Amino acid sequence: MRKLTKGDQTKERIYKSAKELFYNKGYNATTIQQIADHSGTTLGSMTYHFATKDTFISRIFEDYLTSINDLLLNKLIGYKPINSFEKHFYLTMVWYQYLLTDPLVKNFYFEISKNDSLYPFLQGQISQIYHNFVKDYNLRIRPIEFDAILIADFGARRELTRSFCEDNIKMPVEDFSILIISNTARCLGIPQKAIYKVSYEALLFNREHDFSDIKLLV
Repeated sequence: MRKLTKGDQTKERIYKSAKELFYNKGYNATTIQQIADHSGTTLGSMTYHFATKDTFISRIFEDYLTSINDLLLNKLIGYKPINSFEKHFYLTMVWYQYLLTDPLVKNFYFEISKNDSLYPFLQGQISQIYHNFVKDYNLRIRPIEFDAILIADFGARRELTRSFCEDNIKMPVEDFSILIISNTARCLGIPQKAIYKVSYEALLFNREHDFSDIKLLV
């Protein structure tokens, strides 16, 4: 493993401080200056590594997604062969479980969903994943239709997430996760029978395995 340089150590200290502040104070109430002060660095050093608060968002969720993928892969070894849709369904269950069960993480997620800080990161990830769904199920979707569905899906996810965080949607997080990914599948035209089958298997898998090591912030 490569030894961290002094600059790397400073960057990691800033990153850890930002996550602690986002968790305890929320995203909106945390300032760049507070992150610099908390990490014991100057504002200039802070902005050299992370130019804006939104710069942290991509790193935080990239790490979160990597953690889920790595742990999910380990737990799926020897479980059963799965396609891209099934894997994404399992991942979505874990993704929302640890975003929406801790009240402080839920508040952070709500704040960044309202100001759209997260969606530039997600768009780059989701487009390829959905293309894989199309290939796996031989779905007939024209490129212009695919782009429109992607926009609609993001809009639906954003509004549903906000409503759930505001307690306007009252259901268990498991059910909410299934609702989100099932809605995507229907928009793309994945057969309803396949959606039901995967949702049931993903629910059982999520209940049978421990993902508590995965953390978004602290």
